[in-house]
Amino acid sequence: MKNLGGTPLTVLLWVAFLGALLLIALRWVDSRVGLVAVLQSMVPLGGILVAVVFVGASLTRRWPVTIASGALLALCVALAAPSVLGHRVAPGRDDLVVMSANLQYGAADAETLVAAVRAHRVDVLVLVEVTPAAVERLGAAGLEVVLPESAGRLSPDANRSIVRSRIPMTVVQPRPDQVSPWDPQEVVVSLHLAGDDVLLRAVHPLPPALSGAADWRAGLADLQAWRERQPPGQPLVLAGDFNASWGHPGYRAIAQTMTDAHRAAGQGWVRTWPQGRRLIRPFVQLDHVLTRGLDVVDAGVVRVPKTDHAAVWARLALGSS
Repeated sequence: MKNLGGTPLTVLLWVAFLGALLLIALRWVDSRVGLVAVLQSMVPLGGILVAVVFVGASLTRRWPVTIASGALLALCVALAAPSVLGHRVAPGRDDLVVMSANLQYGAADAETLVAAVRAHRVDVLVLVEVTPAAVERLGAAGLEVVLPESAGRLSPDANRSIVRSRIPMTVVQPRPDQVSPWDPQEVVVSLHLAGDDVLLRAVHPLPPALSGAADWRAGLADLQAWRERQPPGQPLVLAGDFNASWGHPGYRAIAQTMTDAHRAAGQGWVRTWPQGRRLIRPFVQLDHVLTRGLDVVDAGVVRVPKTDHAAVWARLALGSS
């Protein structure tokens, strides 16, 4: 098997290895270039590619490629380990269940979403890309009965977010003096729980584009700065469509001092986008629940028809995270 495929196979394996190496290396490039941001969302695919190279090189005894790809594969395993190890806590009677759903300009199937809210006994629901028509459909499906409290503002162009809750809450933002262009659509509420108040922010920064990602990166930096301004002892939840993944330095900066619920639950390679495509399978998690001052009991995703994002949910317990 030593010469199977000859030199062309060796060249092909090295080219694939270098492609995977460059893709994985982009994980550490904090860029405002749109193409870079798009490629960073594909970093997990680089790990798959290097695994294929490693197996192919091993079977055909291309030892230099085997050693190089094996070292890179070990790095990928180390990076992925936190997503499968997890650190969950036992459920309790007073756990807080948070769900977030991107409705894709209000088109998401209301019946499925409300059924998921009931099934997971959701206490707080963050809705992004919501429209007045979508609110009407959700109301007809029974959302107002399950989650009667509402905060946030609507607009026909779906550039606002709202929060629905069964728990009493007070709107903290937006205020008339907001200076950031992202804050008005990312409503912030204080949830009044029996033990403590939890500050929750609906998240939906602008997405990156191939033509440029300056506004996208500025939105992530704005969210990071907001998180840093919150008192250390304040229990905090960020939930929504971050338009960013663990492959983006901007998301990792936001997640510092916080816990990603799906990682804590050991969910592994979570893929929330894109849903409903025939030729492209979901490959990246853009939708997240980040927590601080709460422990993670469990987390998961829910496929909702007529939207390109899966909904995400997390069951949280007041703790010391």
